[in-house]
Amino acid sequence: MIVIDHISKSFGRQRVLDDISLEIPTGSRLCVVGSSGAGKSVLSRIIVGLERPDAGEVYIDGEAVSTFSQNDWRRILDEFGVVFQGAALFDSLSVLENVGLKLFENREGTRQQISDRVVDALAQVNLGPEILQKFPAQLSGGMRKRVGIARAIIHDPVYLIYDEPTTGLDPVSAGAIDMLIHHLAQKPGRTSIVITHDMATVRNIATQVAMVYEHRLLFAGSPSDFLAAVNPEIQAFLERG
Repeated sequence: MIVIDHISKSFGRQRVLDDISLEIPTGSRLCVVGSSGAGKSVLSRIIVGLERPDAGEVYIDGEAVSTFSQNDWRRILDEFGVVFQGAALFDSLSVLENVGLKLFENREGTRQQISDRVVDALAQVNLGPEILQKFPAQLSGGMRKRVGIARAIIHDPVYLIYDEPTTGLDPVSAGAIDMLIHHLAQKPGRTSIVITHDMATVRNIATQVAMVYEHRLLFAGSPSDFLAAVNPEIQAFLERG
């Protein structure tokens, strides 16, 4: 379980998150929604230690992350897989090198052993070994997203965080990514956090919804309650989605 306890974050004079509290139960599929600039992506970066909050605390499986040493973070980050917005693949690296990047850096086996693990990760996102030597520019947008997900799951993480996984995709490709996220979330004990503005994604995969509005938590609850909410800001967001 992840507990976000009264988190606030500013960059200079710009407040990005203001007193956010949220519980993310083990095994849930949380969609964090809100307009651009609301602070959704910053919240995900705080969860994995890429940003530090100005106030408040994050607890991962009962451990307060503010007390973590570098070794503690190394241990806990092995439990996280992050799919960055746009997949964030390295253009100069092949699919094999992109997906197996951490394995190569940590020398976790021979090149053949790493290649085998990459092939297995690609299979989990419905891609075959024939793309191992291709470069990102040779792939479609949907395939690049899948390669980014393969890189995130190669360590079999407990927590998967997706930052705008369907942005830039046509509806068919976006629906396929939603189905893949839903499928990967079925692993027992795995928790998925999806940062999105796509209401189709919310409808397809969420067990829990949180909405950030003007840097504060406006809503946290079930998808059905979110869709039925009479709050004018939520209704305006739903109409745009």
